[in-house]
Amino acid sequence: MRKYFSLLLALFFASHAAEFSAQSMLVSDAISIRNDYGYEIVGRLRDRILLFRDKYDEFEVQAFDNQLHMSWSREIEDLQKRGVQILSVIGGKNDFSIVHKVRRRSRVVLRVHKYDPGANLIDSMAIKDYGERVFSPPSLDVVRSDDKNCIVIINSGERNKLELTCFMLDKMQVLWDKVVSMEDDFYESNMKATALSNNGDFYIVDERNNRRGKMEDHAYSILQINADGDWVSKIALPEFLTNDVRFTFDNQNNRLVAAGLYADKNRDRANGVFFLSYTPRSDAPFLKYEPFDDKFISILRRKDVEEDTKGVSDAEVRQLILRQDGGVLIVAERHHEIQRGAAAGRGFWREGLRMIVDFYFDDMFLIAMHPDGEIHWKTVLHKKQYSQDDEGTFSSFFLFRNTDKLHFLFNDEIKYENTCSEYVISPLGDFDRNSLINTVGQNLRLRFRDALQISTAECLVPSEFRNKLKLVLLRF
Repeated sequence: MRKYFSLLLALFFASHAAEFSAQSMLVSDAISIRNDYGYEIVGRLRDRILLFRDKYDEFEVQAFDNQLHMSWSREIEDLQKRGVQILSVIGGKNDFSIVHKVRRRSRVVLRVHKYDPGANLIDSMAIKDYGERVFSPPSLDVVRSDDKNCIVIINSGERNKLELTCFMLDKMQVLWDKVVSMEDDFYESNMKATALSNNGDFYIVDERNNRRGKMEDHAYSILQINADGDWVSKIALPEFLTNDVRFTFDNQNNRLVAAGLYADKNRDRANGVFFLSYTPRSDAPFLKYEPFDDKFISILRRKDVEEDTKGVSDAEVRQLILRQDGGVLIVAERHHEIQRGAAAGRGFWREGLRMIVDFYFDDMFLIAMHPDGEIHWKTVLHKKQYSQDDEGTFSSFFLFRNTDKLHFLFNDEIKYENTCSEYVISPLGDFDRNSLINTVGQNLRLRFRDALQISTAECLVPSEFRNKLKLVLLRF
């Protein structure tokens, strides 16, 4: 899946430093992206921040100094200009890699090029040759490990099988390459998830019978794949239905971790959270459910709880943060979309009238859980964001982590001139809400959900305003 528009973070004010709320902010000069196909912030390598740009018929890397002044710009001439699709741009400690596929007629080859901080090619390799496939061309997605050094490329171009290739970027080495047969109803299942360890263990999670009439057969099926073989594990979930869940691999404790929202009867409303911990090929997983209390729901919904309003609707798990004690922090957000003007589908009516999609990204809530699944604390962070026909590009939030606090950065409203705020969360769930900046007259529109943390004290946020890109650097 393409990771363009996943940038480094940059925040506020014109190309000089400004002090606000004990933070300094820098903004780069505007870059025209009217004709760009995509872009991605690579990160900071040595003393420069690198931006990769895909300009249809050429590829370019631009470097910015610590004051966000452009230092140099270099065209990547070793990438072919035609038939190339960029799959992922991955920044490392001392280099960055471009994973891409090259198509010549009906033949597709997966390649990786590695570059030094000056955007000079230092290594390249053909990862996999998919050969000629006229009727089932490869459809490729890239999954990264937590340390970004291990990747798995998934080809889902054929319905009943997946081609999986695991690659280590530092060693420029294929760890394993496999074809996995899937059941006929795999793509119709209610939930699929993937997780990748730093060592190359890959997990595919499939959920079955997540409906009230089949609750006794409700289960996760977990396929583990590595260089030594494949294993399938079943985890029964007969007590509840699941609303939403997120999986991640805990490299410190060598286990698969999941946490999410469950429902008693109706999957439209979540009635609590659950925590799942599974050590590969162990005897039994650990599973714990914890219900919401009425006070929490009342605070979240901003009204008293009645029998017909119990539970939380439109909630989605955005992130899981692994705690050092083995517990987990669930970060969830209320989100829904409303389509106006047609019964189903998107596009245009035959009469030419355009349909409208409204995007709502509202309150967030955080639930910290101990390793035994008990709830440590719960916190509700109120916000209200509405936009139209923009795929929610400027909505939602960015989570910045420093040594002792979590910062949730977001736009107060989705419009051209706007104020931006942050919630600062302590390790015990206490929070403060601070105003960050007013963008009136600044020609800034911040894409917080695509921000990138580049150090323990810095993050970059991309701003797009009338086909102009600015990088905004925020130092805490």
